[in-house]
Amino acid sequence: MNSGSIDIESKLMEYHQSTQFHLNELKEALLQRVHRLDCITYFTYALHLAHDATEESFCLGSFHIQNIGNQPLTNPFIHIILSQDAPFSLHGKFVNTQTSLSTRLTGGWERMNDRSNRFEFHLRPIDKTSIQPGETLLFSNFQLDWQPSNSYFGSMTGILFCDQYPDGVAALNSININGTLSTGEEV
Repeated sequence: MNSGSIDIESKLMEYHQSTQFHLNELKEALLQRVHRLDCITYFTYALHLAHDATEESFCLGSFHIQNIGNQPLTNPFIHIILSQDAPFSLHGKFVNTQTSLSTRLTGGWERMNDRSNRFEFHLRPIDKTSIQPGETLLFSNFQLDWQPSNSYFGSMTGILFCDQYPDGVAALNSININGTLSTGEEV
C-alpha cells in the first residue's frame, strides 16, 4: 500500500504542476489582454446628386471612432482631408479656436488649423477628452456640397490621432465622389 500512496502522491504532484503551468499561461494571456488598444474609424454617408448644373449636390455624413479595446483613448483629434482637386465645401458642427461659441456647442468640434485651408481640417471634440472602452465618438452630420460642372471628382479621408496612436489610425473607408453631367444631347 505504501507504494500505491507514493504513486498517487506523485500523480497529484504532476497534476498540481500541470495546473500551475496552465494557470500561469492564462494569467500571462490575461495580462497581455489587459492593455489591449484597439479602435476603428469609418465614414457613413448619403448622397444627393444633382443632374442639373443649376442645382447643388451634397453629401451628408458622419465620421465614427469606435474604441473596441479595453483602455481609454485620450486626447482624440481627427484630420479630415479633401483631395486637392475636390470641388467640395465642408460644413459641420465645428468652430475656429478664436470663436466664443465653442463652449456652447454641444457635441461640437474645434478646428485647430488655419481656417483658410479648405482642404484640411484638424478637429478636436469640444466637450470630450477621452473615448472609453466600448464607446463611439462621432463627428456627426457634416455636409459636403458642390456645384456640379461637366465632370467632377473628389475624395475625403479621415485619420484619428490620440495619445495612444500618435502616428494615427486611418479610416477603414473614404468618401469618393465623381460624376459627369449629361448635356441632354444624345449622340
